[in-house]
Amino acid sequence: MQMASRDLEPQATVHSRSSSRAGCSPSVRRLVLCAVAVVTALATAAVSQAKPLLRLKSPSLAEISRAAGPIVDSTIVAPSSLGYVPPGYWGGDYTISTGETVTVYASNSYPMDPALEQRWANFLGSLIHGSEISDVTVLLSTADQISRACGEDAVACYSPQGGVLYTPGDDPGSDLSAEAVITHEYGHHIAAHRSNAPWETLAWGPKRWASAMQVCARTRKNELVPGAEDPVHYVVNPGEGWAETYRVLNERQEGIAETPWDIVSQSLYPTAAALSAAEQDVTSPWTQIAPTAQTVRLTRTTRVRTFTVATQLDGTLKVSLRPTRGLRLAVNLSASSTRVAHAVTSASFTRTTTVCGARTYRIRVQALKGQGTVRLLVAKP
Repeated sequence: MQMASRDLEPQATVHSRSSSRAGCSPSVRRLVLCAVAVVTALATAAVSQAKPLLRLKSPSLAEISRAAGPIVDSTIVAPSSLGYVPPGYWGGDYTISTGETVTVYASNSYPMDPALEQRWANFLGSLIHGSEISDVTVLLSTADQISRACGEDAVACYSPQGGVLYTPGDDPGSDLSAEAVITHEYGHHIAAHRSNAPWETLAWGPKRWASAMQVCARTRKNELVPGAEDPVHYVVNPGEGWAETYRVLNERQEGIAETPWDIVSQSLYPTAAALSAAEQDVTSPWTQIAPTAQTVRLTRTTRVRTFTVATQLDGTLKVSLRPTRGLRLAVNLSASSTRVAHAVTSASFTRTTTVCGARTYRIRVQALKGQGTVRLLVAKP
C-alpha cells in the first residue's frame, strides 16, 4: 500500500509545560498573561466540545441493507486523469485479497488510519465485481465535502471521468448506512465500464439487465426516464434501478435480509432472470458478437426463403444480403408481425434496426427474377 496525503490540515504543536509557579509570577504582567492563557484554554475546550470529532467508519457487509428512502446522488464531471484526488484527502492504493489494487482516499477531517482505508478497500473487493475495481478512486468524504462536490441534497456522487466516487466516510443518517451508499454508487461505476450500445449504460443500465427489464420498450411507453435525477423521475430512472439491483445482488450473495424496495419504483424490482442477467453483466461484460453468415440457393422451384433470428438482447441488429448476378430480390425484415424494412433490389442490401423488446426477427427473401445464391450476414446484439 502506498499512502499519501494531499494538503494535510495543520496539526497542533505540543510545547513543554513549565511549573505553575514559574508560569504565574506575582508581577501584574505575568498575572495578566496567566489569565489570558486560562481564558484561551477554556475557549479552546468549549469549541472542541461543540464540534464532535469525526471518525472514519469501519465497514461491514451486513450494513449494505440499511437504507430507507432515495439515495440522492448525482453524476458530476471531474478531471479525466485516472486517480484524480482533490486537495484535503489522505490515502493511496491498497491491495486486496484477489491481488487487485483499489484506490481509497479519506478526508483530512478524519483521523489518519491506513488500516481503516484498507478495510474499505477490502469491503469493495468483497462485492461482486470485475476488473473495473482497479479503475475506481474512492473519496471517503464528510457531508460538507459531498454537498460541495455533488450538490446540496446529495449523499454521494460519481464521475465517469477517472472513475471518481464521492461517498460518505460515516453514516449519513440513522436509516442510511455508508455501506449502502457506496454499494449503490459502485453499481454506477460498473455501469460506466460496461457497454449497452447504442444507449448510454449509466442512464440505461448494462446490456443484459436492461434487456431483461425491457428498459427500451418501457422507455418508449414513457414508463421509464433514463438519466433522470430530479425528485419526480428519480424513481423511474433505470440507471438508479440498476444501482439498486446491484445492491440486491450483493445482499443475496451475502445472505443478508434485503432492504424494502422503497428507493426506486417497484416496477424496477428485479426478477430472478434480471438478477441472473445482472450478475452476468458484472462478471462477464457483454461485447458485440461477430456476425453469422449463411448461404442459400434460390431456384426455379424454390423462390422464397425465410430466416429466423433470435434476439435475446436489445440493441442494434444489422442484416446484409448479397445476391449473385442475375437475381432480383424482394426483401422483407419483420419483428413479429411488424415489417421493419422492405426493398426490391438486384444489388447488395443492408439494413440496420434497433431491437427494442422484440425477441424474434424474420428475414424473407423472394426471387422475383433469375436464379442463384444469396449470402446472408446477421450481426445482432
